[in-house]
Amino acid sequence: MRTSTSIKLVNTNDPVYNKLSVGEGGNRIPTRTSVERLVESIDKENLLEYRPILVWKEDKRKENYLIIDGQTRYLACRELKIPFYMQEIQNRKKEDLLGLLSVLNTNQNNWTLKNFAEYWATKAGTKKVYRKYLEYHREYNVTHGILIAIYKGQTRREGRNIEFKEGKLKFNPMIKDYVEDRLHKLKQLKNAAFNPVFQGTTLRKQQFQSAMLTAFSTPGFDYCKFLENIYDASHNFNELAKGTDMVKEIFRIESL
Repeated sequence: MRTSTSIKLVNTNDPVYNKLSVGEGGNRIPTRTSVERLVESIDKENLLEYRPILVWKEDKRKENYLIIDGQTRYLACRELKIPFYMQEIQNRKKEDLLGLLSVLNTNQNNWTLKNFAEYWATKAGTKKVYRKYLEYHREYNVTHGILIAIYKGQTRREGRNIEFKEGKLKFNPMIKDYVEDRLHKLKQLKNAAFNPVFQGTTLRKQQFQSAMLTAFSTPGFDYCKFLENIYDASHNFNELAKGTDMVKEIFRIESL
């Protein structure tokens, strides 16, 4: 069974030229900067024939297409008023195409972890888990890398988080208790130290959050004692940049 048509050149006078949908189906609308950069690149050397815009016809009776891959290329071509190359994906259900769109974006640098979370938070099978994830992120002000690490029981961000990007974030009562325990402890630090006060930039650093997770996971670490000591003891967290140095500082204060 054929799943795609041959590559077609769409000229500016073709009715299809202005009938491609941008920003739909989970796609993020390209930034003005990314479009301008591509316009400049195409203007110098047009290599678009080597990477056609992938589309899916939304309505078989009309020439309206959903862009699966190539939104920025499409907008750049329209701005330059030049033809573009297009290839239509066929014999696919719309829900299958949304998964394909996610896979394509997984391999592109312009989608952030936040973009993936927001995307899966709109899909029927994953929205409950990812909406809760986004709720935690807003409330506790941890980085996406660290929050995903907490979900996975890790102390630091590892790898490219492929499962998270593919909508496979796991969440159950046991994970919920673990995640909320770690997040609550991190939140307690916001007003814990007065000698000197923790700077907001320090609390938001992925290195600092990772160092705290390392301490939480170390057998024998007494978090209550750490909190008590940090009220009275001078600390150097605001001046430190490396996670290893922050871990040493945590255990120094805990052992006072």
